[in-house]
Amino acid sequence: MSELEAALKPFADAEADRAGIFTDFDGCLAPIVPDPEDARAVRGASTTLARLARRYRVVAVVSGRTAADLSRRVRAAGVRLIGLHGMEEIRDGVVVTSPRGESARKEIERAGARLEESLRGVRGAILERKGLALAVHFRRASDPEAVERLVAPIVRVIAADAGLEVMSGRRILEVRPPGAGDKGDAVRAIVTMYGLRAALVCGDDVGDIAAFSAVEDLPVRVRIAVASDESPAELVERAEVVAGSPHEVVKAFRSLART
Repeated sequence: MSELEAALKPFADAEADRAGIFTDFDGCLAPIVPDPEDARAVRGASTTLARLARRYRVVAVVSGRTAADLSRRVRAAGVRLIGLHGMEEIRDGVVVTSPRGESARKEIERAGARLEESLRGVRGAILERKGLALAVHFRRASDPEAVERLVAPIVRVIAADAGLEVMSGRRILEVRPPGAGDKGDAVRAIVTMYGLRAALVCGDDVGDIAAFSAVEDLPVRVRIAVASDESPAELVERAEVVAGSPHEVVKAFRSLART
């Protein structure tokens, strides 16, 4: 039994009908890659999540990706797919969006047009339009930190002009509606809905800190930080256990599915 599998024992011993599993996609189920479009879940991840969904009250993938994007990468019956940090979810095969997110769609579109123009010619800064959010990626730049320092003021000014907010992540800046919620709000709503008493949360980035906070007061909680040289220190400090890779996470999930 690995150290990670041993750390999951309190969750494994909890009443399954009052327990939930929440995990990010990129960095937790899939290795981080230069182009987000190339990301693929670890082999067996979807099968394992489907098995967990048959055992536990709720299993959810909560990601910054759109819900539609998640549905192409996670094919697991019974698993909730929550996108854009909680602004979208796949329900009965249809993408349902939050009212607050929808109300800012025009502002997002206008900010996207301005960003596209402003970033033209900046090598390594890639704009991704997500409908209710925007993402500027830097991972493919030869010097990601330098490009982010150059571009960040531009992104923040354009976002502020449109009444939007900017959230930093691993080699990424996300532009989103203010007050639209975060991963913590998404997890907290599900915990309340099902009256959960135990939760396992897996994350690797700044946005996952809010998800960690959402289960802070549960009787049983296990928070897994997938660590790298890009991991925020606060995430690692607040975790009950640290994993080294998505492969390690999926292996541990597989052990839970067998218990």
